[in-house]
Amino acid sequence: MPTLLDAFDSYNDFNRSAYYILCFNTLPSNLTLEIPLKETKANMELAVATLDVEKLQLKPIFKNWRTEDDKDADVAQDYPFQYLFKSDALKLLIWISLNNNELYMDLHYDAETQELEQQVLALNHTFREKFGEKKAPTFKVLTHNDRFFSTEDVKCEFLQVDVAALYNDDFLEIHSLIEASLEQEKSGLILLHGAPGTGKTSYIKSLISKHPNSTFIFIQNEFVQDLLKPDFISFLLKNRNAILVIEDAEKVITTRESVQENSVVSTILQLTDGLFSDFLNIKVICTFNTTLDKVDKALLRKGRLIANYEFKPLEAKKATRLLETLGHQTPDTDLALADIFNFQEKAFTEASNKKKIGF
Repeated sequence: MPTLLDAFDSYNDFNRSAYYILCFNTLPSNLTLEIPLKETKANMELAVATLDVEKLQLKPIFKNWRTEDDKDADVAQDYPFQYLFKSDALKLLIWISLNNNELYMDLHYDAETQELEQQVLALNHTFREKFGEKKAPTFKVLTHNDRFFSTEDVKCEFLQVDVAALYNDDFLEIHSLIEASLEQEKSGLILLHGAPGTGKTSYIKSLISKHPNSTFIFIQNEFVQDLLKPDFISFLLKNRNAILVIEDAEKVITTRESVQENSVVSTILQLTDGLFSDFLNIKVICTFNTTLDKVDKALLRKGRLIANYEFKPLEAKKATRLLETLGHQTPDTDLALADIFNFQEKAFTEASNKKKIGF
């Protein structure tokens, strides 16, 4: 006979699907909702009230409390931040949590009851309408646990860039090549390099905003060596046609002769023009500050390289015109975009006239 222990998996984690089967002897359908929301007592109470516990005949069968440990803590601020609700009458199970500034709701129900399914969908819509944010450009961040690679969605600001106004004239042709490549199911490499503040990251944000149907996966520096792992190839097999973005990619693109450890360059070569490339259709965007002469020459080969561009400060004429549109006046000189858009900010890089003391 099944017992409550059967609702725990091999990792001793509580499995809500298994618990549903244990309670109602049927396979549950599932709907989940994840919304960014500040974790406060007021927000959690509002979320629970939105459930309409009475109408759905829900009873709390589990609570996880958030309390402070200080001697003079305000008891009135203690509150449950996680609930498990169950409706025996409707065969409905709801987990709701407000943790790490995210509202998470997980509903299990019997799909054979059409009326219940409509209630579940209506509840999901109510939560989206009350707590959700307006749709924003989204990219994915690579994550890894003890078992496999996965991704977390991250929203970013919508950024529409006027390439003709914000970048030097020689970038227009490169921009056209990049735009065209993103519309094609073909692998390749894009190298964007230059001094900090010249607009590399802003340009990538604009690509994410302009191509919402493309999958951009941001690879953090600490995961660079993980690109060599077989598990990463398995991950890519599930993310065909993705665009990998590696910022500060010096470790990735440095010539293999200049490093002692196994180079990631070989993996990049396979992804962009190897046996896997025609199947995976992976594009790799690398940004870096080093000079091009340190880049592995194999990465620069025609047919693999979609585009290569060095971002430089905006030429004087364009910089002056852009500053004037922002209401500033300046000497006629080349300026980086970061300096233009933060023109009135105090610079902290100037040498101090004060006498140095100590080291």
